Amino acid sequence: MAKLFLSYSRKDESKARRFTEWLEREGHDVWRDEEDIGGGSSFSLEIEKALKECDAVLVLWSADSVQSAWVRDEAGYGRDAGKLLPFSLDGTQAPLGFRQFQSISLARWKGHRDPQDADRIRQAVSRVARLPNAERRKATPRHSRERRRWPSAGALLAIVAIAVLAILLWLRWSNDQRIAIAVLSSPQSSDRTMAADYANVAAADMATFLPRRFDRATVVAPSDGGGENAPYRMTISTDPHGAGASASLTLSDAADHSTLWSQNWTVADASAADLKAQVSESASKAALCLTDARGGSVRLSQPSLGLYLGGCTQLGDTKLSNKTFEGIFERVTKLSPDFGPGWNYLALTRSWTAEDLEQNSPARAAAVRSARDAIAIARKLNPKSAMSYDAEYHLISSDHYRGLQLLEKAAQIDPDDGRIQMHLSEELLSVGRLSDSVQAAERGVELEPGTPYTRWQYILALVYSGEFSKAKADLAEARRKWPGDAAIDSADFGYQFRYGDPRIALDLLPKITNSSDAEMEPYRKYLAARLDPTPTKIDDAIEALNGHSPNDPATQNKVLLALGNFGRVEDVYRLLEQPGFQPFVDRDALFRPDFATVRADPRFMEVAARLGLVRYWRETGYWPDFCSKEQLRYVCKAEAGKYPN
Repeated sequence: MAKLFLSYSRKDESKARRFTEWLEREGHDVWRDEEDIGGGSSFSLEIEKALKECDAVLVLWSADSVQSAWVRDEAGYGRDAGKLLPFSLDGTQAPLGFRQFQSISLARWKGHRDPQDADRIRQAVSRVARLPNAERRKATPRHSRERRRWPSAGALLAIVAIAVLAILLWLRWSNDQRIAIAVLSSPQSSDRTMAADYANVAAADMATFLPRRFDRATVVAPSDGGGENAPYRMTISTDPHGAGASASLTLSDAADHSTLWSQNWTVADASAADLKAQVSESASKAALCLTDARGGSVRLSQPSLGLYLGGCTQLGDTKLSNKTFEGIFERVTKLSPDFGPGWNYLALTRSWTAEDLEQNSPARAAAVRSARDAIAIARKLNPKSAMSYDAEYHLISSDHYRGLQLLEKAAQIDPDDGRIQMHLSEELLSVGRLSDSVQAAERGVELEPGTPYTRWQYILALVYSGEFSKAKADLAEARRKWPGDAAIDSADFGYQFRYGDPRIALDLLPKITNSSDAEMEPYRKYLAARLDPTPTKIDDAIEALNGHSPNDPATQNKVLLALGNFGRVEDVYRLLEQPGFQPFVDRDALFRPDFATVRADPRFMEVAARLGLVRYWRETGYWPDFCSKEQLRYVCKAEAGKYPN
């Protein structure tokens, strides 16, 4: 029997009562407040006592409970104590801070009989409450303890049929490997308590993310015991020293005592950098890479496994070049030519290389052919992976509408691929679907929490949607997790340069560009005009941005952004009317907050029609956010009707 604390909104009282009754029939002791205690900034004595004494905190997330500070407090206590077990009553997503814990859905349960995921709930309660085997038997449902009777002849035939089917399925899937990873704290740690804390957090996070990508994966937490029997071990060592701290993470094969992969960290100020989160995120990433490598029918040899883990775990690291990644996966596919994930990554990195080359150059044409060859092999070996579509997207990213269609197809194939969600966010910005862009970017962060690049996209999606407060808060969190990371510097600069503090942007400018002082001068003049937006300084900034290449599309897009930022509406339209510039307009710029006055003018719909946006909106039915959220001098659909093509 477990002592369970049930947290819920008073508006969900009837559902909470039915769930309580089911849990009590399962043999558990459930505490829930029978009176409306109400909210507040601190726990009541009764609730605090119940929280401390319970074995698990069960939280019922719903549209009402996510708004309750009281429920969030109780959930926060359960999370921090390592005994949180979340459920979703109506499909509502958990609030930020709790999304690393996968919720069990009760949305379809009407309170009659068992919930649809009854066995999963029983196992989750036993795991979180840390019930010993004897106690787990006590919590067995009553109907399973009833007196057994011999089955009828028909039932015996059914049992035989099921057994035969199970054997056939086993033969079909016997090549797929189950993965069990034990998370351990190193006994060599100078601070064993700190190492144990890190290991428990990493195990909890891995247990959340791993089954989502690979349903035959098991994580053995330090508190579960039995880690010595797991074939793979993730060992965490910590060493605090003064204000700083060091940590190491080692993934090893228990069978031959070999080290498969390792990573080390050292921070000068442990209070300023969230080292525990960095270690946990890297552990989850390494575990996902390992399941890709060892979970399928093709088993990698030791040399190719080490190469693959090194490349897979570092993908998205802005410190390494595309060519470096491409070289890693070239060697992996040569060593293991039938290994699908290796070809996926090779296709992706080849497409990155091709994307960076100059358009219409012979080198780019050759790189595109090479990438498409890898895409074809990757798709043949693993047709259910979205990564080959990610690679193809990079080859056509200049065609926004084809790119968006391709990404939407990829998201259907694999809705749990964080990179696809990140790219979807980018393309949704270019058609004015800003809310959808933020949602896709947020999903990308949830799926790829250890990658600064996904966080970069989420922050910029918030910025371009005008959600500056959220963007600033997320920037601060990202700074703690990845101090000094180039992608986070870029996201910070993207906000500060146009919407935030120009002085901070000036400080960041040398970090995000390799340009000379002379090349950075136009940006300095732009920031000077933001600090003191007199007509003279604005004209000076725009003239400097024009530079020596006023007809260059890249230069014109910089000028377009500046004109919008300074409210020069007529100048914006004069620039947009230039036929030579229209094919190169940076579409997502048109939907940013500082272009609201440009969009308010009916001429904007004519511009949108020339760029193909009206056709996209009309054919898909996805009209841009500004049509319903901004004060316009026209009705979008009516104005768009003037431009049938």
